[in-house]
Amino acid sequence: MFTKKSLYEEQIKTTGSGTKQHEINEAAKDVPQEVPVKSPGVGPRSANVNKILKGSKLIGDINITCDLELSGDVEGNITSMQDSNILIKGICKGNIETKEGSVDIEGELRSGNITAGKDVKITGKFNGGEVTAAGKIFVNGEFKGKLEGNDIEIGANSKGKGEILYKEYISISRGAKVDVQISQSKEALKEVKIPPKKKAADKGPVKQSAEGK
Repeated sequence: MFTKKSLYEEQIKTTGSGTKQHEINEAAKDVPQEVPVKSPGVGPRSANVNKILKGSKLIGDINITCDLELSGDVEGNITSMQDSNILIKGICKGNIETKEGSVDIEGELRSGNITAGKDVKITGKFNGGEVTAAGKIFVNGEFKGKLEGNDIEIGANSKGKGEILYKEYISISRGAKVDVQISQSKEALKEVKIPPKKKAADKGPVKQSAEGK
């Protein structure tokens, strides 16, 4: 259970190493209200969007080269080796990977991992294994598993448990009900190595000229 002091320090910047165990309870009303968090703008952005409508059910892996909006159900992996954005409004049972795009979960992901070259946004349910994003992870829904990203923000409506591994910045808003283990990635904790000072080159004895001999 959070103490008053640890609740007040909900926003944690990269200042050092170590692992922290956090359990947030909305009962602490004496903590100042967080400034609203602006979520990353992910999801289909172009006119070229492949849509799977509500009521549809697909079984098998899907490889895409453009943005995808899934309102139906899929049992299989969704993969893009390009900058495709993937929006899940329905239910997906499988892994989601986009090499250079973003992933937005408004529906539900079951028993799968998320790998994104940019951002990941979860306002629905994530009940899988791991979320890995090269950019930012924003959660304001339910999650269970591991979150690993450069910046991670946990919104006030979040519920979940698992592990959070961040590189530069993490923020947990007041009201979030999460039981997570938080740690900073090893890459961010690497110390800058200062090269050793060069030793002065050993000089031999100074030879004096023998004049007048």
